Amino acid sequence: MLCYLVFISGLFISSFTEKAEDAFCFGTLGLDLPVRYLHIQLRHDGTNATQSIGPLKISVLGSCRYRFQLFDYYDGSYVLRLRLWSSCLQIVINIHTPNGIPLCDSPVVIKKADGSLLYSEYCDCPKKIVSQWMQEAGCASQHSQLDSDLSQWSTINFEKVLKIVKKKWASPQHHYSNALCHYQIIENNLYRQCFGEYTDFRIFVDAAFTSLMRKMYLPNTEFIFNLGDWPLVKVGSDLVPMVSWCGSRDTMDIVVPTYELMKSVIDSMESVTLDIHSVRGEKCYEWQQKKNKAVFRGRDSNELRLKIAKLSRLHSDFLDAGITQYFFFNQSQHTPTVETMPFPDFFKYKFVLNIDGTVAAYRFPFLLAGDSVVFKSFSDYYEHFYADLEEGLHYFHFNDSTLIEQIKQARTQNHNKTLNATRQFVLQHLQPLNIYCYYADFIQKYTIKLEKIPIQPEDEMELIPKIPPGKQFVDQSCDCSYQTNYEENMHNRQEL
Repeated sequence: MLCYLVFISGLFISSFTEKAEDAFCFGTLGLDLPVRYLHIQLRHDGTNATQSIGPLKISVLGSCRYRFQLFDYYDGSYVLRLRLWSSCLQIVINIHTPNGIPLCDSPVVIKKADGSLLYSEYCDCPKKIVSQWMQEAGCASQHSQLDSDLSQWSTINFEKVLKIVKKKWASPQHHYSNALCHYQIIENNLYRQCFGEYTDFRIFVDAAFTSLMRKMYLPNTEFIFNLGDWPLVKVGSDLVPMVSWCGSRDTMDIVVPTYELMKSVIDSMESVTLDIHSVRGEKCYEWQQKKNKAVFRGRDSNELRLKIAKLSRLHSDFLDAGITQYFFFNQSQHTPTVETMPFPDFFKYKFVLNIDGTVAAYRFPFLLAGDSVVFKSFSDYYEHFYADLEEGLHYFHFNDSTLIEQIKQARTQNHNKTLNATRQFVLQHLQPLNIYCYYADFIQKYTIKLEKIPIQPEDEMELIPKIPPGKQFVDQSCDCSYQTNYEENMHNRQEL
């Protein structure tokens, strides 16, 4: 017998025992995330099933307004997703095979141990301080890249940092070349002052931290966030703790999950169609049915992309690559443009290419979540999760001079080990909960290093609404009556 919890936490779904030949189910149905999800791995004779049994029968009962989706990955696994549009005390989900056999110990009852509501994304009802939330959510206590980044500072004198930033990156002569914001979190409210002409991407930072604040109490803190593509702080220069979406070998920025990844989590099942669960689309392409070549589509933001597009015209039997739009280079000197490709169509091919753009290609996590083998260009840039990847296991490096030969060799090899390892990596590191855990861990560990904790916002700061404009009345059933008193929850530095 196999015993497990759907979600190991005080925010729980009742524990249950499941027969090994039925299914192994795990996820975050009991946690207040934008989209709650349950992974369902079918089992047979004690091993994972490798083929679909067809659409599972799903019924959802509850007074919440909701939408649910079921993705069949056609390899014996499914993911059930649920987005709430209103709050309620509990939801009951029944999951059955096409033949009516119950799975996941159905009916699955989703409710909280303390009797409080299941909150929708736009319900502002934090209850726990960040460390408590992380513990109950089952977050990892270590994040390789984050811990390495933060190890560069024993303490942070933020007053000194701010002076350097304003002089080096936020001065009038840098108005058009840099974009960054000074953020403060005071009593679980978000404040910011931005510098530079092109600061529109601040909305993604706002969305990330206000989403966290609606779920937990963040400590008073302040930091600098770089809104540009390139990491800013060169190794060997002033030791400035700059937060960025991308890192590089010659910089020392603190790297957090990209705006694209975080947006796909917050707006999943709402305004975005591509996220870590939906990348494959609704069709299945068996390995033997996939095109036996590598594929790439993208704009001309890296010279290697141009070389690969040219290589494709010379070796069309091995490579289907093209530039979808020219901006940086003169199109007349390069290959003609090709039409864009829907993301799920990449997985019609056995091999997919991940090639840097101006910095790291932010499609990489979504390519890893597919069911094709990923070839990645050599790069000086990295995202928050690269430190946990293993080249040769999860993906394969390439350059333009070796690619065709690598594809020839790859055609003769069995890639089950790589595909299984990549799938496991995505389950362990790139799920929506992982992204929230990373941001929460950043705030917690970074704040410990501040020599002085801010107690009130600076005069120039703008208060950011906790709930985005236009979303304030989405959940009119939001009731925080079970919310613990704020002063009892807010921690001091010793509690971090």
